[in-house]
Amino acid sequence: MATADLAKLTAIVRNFERPKALRRLVRSIRRHYPQLRILAADDSMEPRPLKGMELIQLPSDSGRSACQNALLARLRTPYFLLLENTAELCRGSKIEQLLQLVVDNKLDIAGGDVIRCQRKLMLFTKRQQRPEHGLCDIAGDRLTLRRGHRSRGEGYSWCDLLGNFYIARTNKVRTIGGWDPELRDDEQAEFFVRAQHHGLRVGHVPEVNIWHWHEASETRTPSHEHSELGLAVAKMGLSRMTCFDGQVAKAPRRAVAA
Repeated sequence: MATADLAKLTAIVRNFERPKALRRLVRSIRRHYPQLRILAADDSMEPRPLKGMELIQLPSDSGRSACQNALLARLRTPYFLLLENTAELCRGSKIEQLLQLVVDNKLDIAGGDVIRCQRKLMLFTKRQQRPEHGLCDIAGDRLTLRRGHRSRGEGYSWCDLLGNFYIARTNKVRTIGGWDPELRDDEQAEFFVRAQHHGLRVGHVPEVNIWHWHEASETRTPSHEHSELGLAVAKMGLSRMTCFDGQVAKAPRRAVAA
C-alpha cells in the first residue's frame, strides 16, 4: 500500500496507568508503520508525554468512552485505527488490508483477530488466539452476543461486533455520536448495536491480527464497584443481554419501567 494511503489514517489509543505498555505499543507501530500518526488520550493520574505520538490529557479516570470521544473530536484524517494500550503490532498486523476495505467502500468498520499473550515465569510466552468478533442476536427485548460471523464477502466476513482492533470511517462514527460517555468502559456492545441500527457495515479479516498482552495496571488505580453493562442494556431499549462468556446483564428496573 502506498504511503499516501497511510497518510489518511490515524492510530488512536486510550491510556490509563500503563506507561510501559503504551511505550511498547508505540515502538511496535514505529517498527511496522513508521509514518503512521499516533494520537493518545491519557486519563492517568499523572499523564506522561511520549516521543513519537501526540497526547491529549483528560481528567483522571475519565473512562474509555470519554477518551475515545476526545480522540474522535481531534481527528483530521478520514479513517482511524482503534487500539488498546495493551496491544502490540506484529507481522500479522497488516493494517493496510483493513484500510483498503474501508477505502474501497466495502466496509465502514474492518477489524482483525486478537492473539492473547502472557508471559509465564519469564521463560516463555503463551499465545492464544481469542476471537472477539461476533454477532448481535436480538429476540424481543433480549440480546445475545455470539462469537462467529455471517456470510463471507470478498476478503472478509460480515459480523456485527468487533474487539478494540479495527479501522473505521471517521465521519460515519461521528454521525452515530461516537461512544456513550455514560458507559465508561462497557461501551462496546451498545456502540455496535447503534452502528448496526444506522446501517454501518462491519467486517472481520481473520488473517490480520494483533497481540494483546495480559497484564495488571502498573500503578494503583481507582476501583469501580459496578459495571455499566446494565445501563448499556437499558440504553439499547432491552431488558437483558447475554455476553460472550455467558454473563447476563439486566437493565435496571427503573430503566425498564421508564
